[in-house]
Amino acid sequence: MLPPPPEPRPKQPVDRVRLLSAGLAVLVIGLTVLGLAYEENGVRAYDTYTTWAIFATVMAAAHLVPLVWTSNPRRAFEVAAVATGGLAFYWAALVLRDIGTGTSFALTLAVSLAVANCLVLRTRR
Repeated sequence: MLPPPPEPRPKQPVDRVRLLSAGLAVLVIGLTVLGLAYEENGVRAYDTYTTWAIFATVMAAAHLVPLVWTSNPRRAFEVAAVATGGLAFYWAALVLRDIGTGTSFALTLAVSLAVANCLVLRTRR
């Protein structure tokens, strides 16, 4: 007679913090690129101030680091926090002066979501 089959493993619960952080990171990148690439009033940020636009894009993309670098969550949080600071500096230096445009709204929302992502990631340190 054969032994009974092994008990099925219980399903692992979904890590909601990781899922929320992933969604926020994707929104931060998407809104940043949208705000920088969209042409409004004949001006596109990637054409007008290319270096700053690339800086903002890299700072937005750094919010994906905590999703990839899971071995050291504290260090990954620090990377995201520094990236949020860089994105906020970019916003204060270049976006705030043209706050009435649609692209500045997208970038303002991106910075706000970056701050929210840091608050979510802070619970994982």
